[in-house]
Amino acid sequence: MYFFFHLFTGVILGFLIGDLLEDRRWILPCAVGAVLPDLIDKPLGHLLFPATIGYGRIYSHTFLVVVIILVCGLAIWMKKRDPGLIALGIGMFSHQILDQMWLAPHNWYFPLFGPFTGHSSEDFLWIVMWQELKNPFELILAAIAIVFILAVIYRHKIGNIINRHANALSLIMSFSAIMLCSLAGILIGWGFARHKLPDIGWGTPNDLIIGGIVIALTACLVWRWKNLVCRE
Repeated sequence: MYFFFHLFTGVILGFLIGDLLEDRRWILPCAVGAVLPDLIDKPLGHLLFPATIGYGRIYSHTFLVVVIILVCGLAIWMKKRDPGLIALGIGMFSHQILDQMWLAPHNWYFPLFGPFTGHSSEDFLWIVMWQELKNPFELILAAIAIVFILAVIYRHKIGNIINRHANALSLIMSFSAIMLCSLAGILIGWGFARHKLPDIGWGTPNDLIIGGIVIALTACLVWRWKNLVCRE
């Protein structure tokens, strides 16, 4: 799965858990954990040890590492009420689910079935970059992320603008959420109908279903942002 799909899944999980427990400290570590496996494994497997490993889904993509982090994080949270480590583990586990790591049992259950398997081409950086650029859904999520980041950075400067145009902004965000939800329904439906979109990097029906679920959750997040930003 792609970078912004991972990122948004972590943000959404952080928001959901944070709302449930009334603690927004869950949001950032969930988001970081959702992209952390690629930030660790891809440089490690492709750049540092290309001859011996040469693959980007290794140690932090394993079920064992996530279980250790979750168990330690749960102990810390129960003792100190600090959600940082357990939220990080939840984000990492969401990354493994989106990557469908169960389809690579040698890697996901490492070291149970022996060494890691898999190999990527030497120009993997270009391949990854091209896959990111040619997937329109990834670009949509990237645009949403940029808008959200800018809104957070300049929140004090745009507060008056938001207040003056709250109704229009609410309408735009409502329309965006509805369109995202409709798009998610189409993708999930195509996935269950066993279609695929290899031209944009989704070569299996499962890719469409998982991508559709993430887009649906993003629609929920946009709707929540609308309520937060446009509340009276």
